Amino acid sequence: MEYNEKYLEALINNDSSVILEIYTKFYPKIAAFIVGNKGGHEDAQDVFQDALVYLIYVYEKKAIQINSFEAYLFTICKNIWRRRLRDKKEWTVKDGVYPLIDKTTKTSLFILEQQREELYNESFAKLSDNCRDVLSLYFNTMNYENLLDTFSYNSVDVARHRVFKCRKKLMQLIKRDKQYHSLKE
Repeated sequence: MEYNEKYLEALINNDSSVILEIYTKFYPKIAAFIVGNKGGHEDAQDVFQDALVYLIYVYEKKAIQINSFEAYLFTICKNIWRRRLRDKKEWTVKDGVYPLIDKTTKTSLFILEQQREELYNESFAKLSDNCRDVLSLYFNTMNYENLLDTFSYNSVDVARHRVFKCRKKLMQLIKRDKQYHSLKE
């Protein structure tokens, strides 16, 4: 059995020896990331636990295809931590009053956000190599003039049109997916 599958099955079946292996192998890297990014060890433990719960939720709901359990787990943890940092900025203490934070709602919102990101990534992977290259550069703030030079287009209008067509194709792929309507709002 492949390691990805082994780890996911262990989480579902509550296999304590393999779950201990997951903690031993992957937690230190995630803890280092969180501690290095304005967090503490308690934050790292919470994030890691939430990520494992998310993996169980997703794996039970649909068969997920992942290339690397470690990379997937790290990405989930990173996304959870970034969301928490963003939320901390929004929920500051005002007049000595701490706002009540509903962890269930926050977890549900994270799950929805993560599912949207996965839908986007799956759809993005279905694009042609050229469209993926064009959109990757464009989304990473490359302007049309640089796209013109990079891809040897005839004019800025051609570069703009190519970006438009690739974005349109991406949106079509996303909207055709059966999950789109449930993730839309």
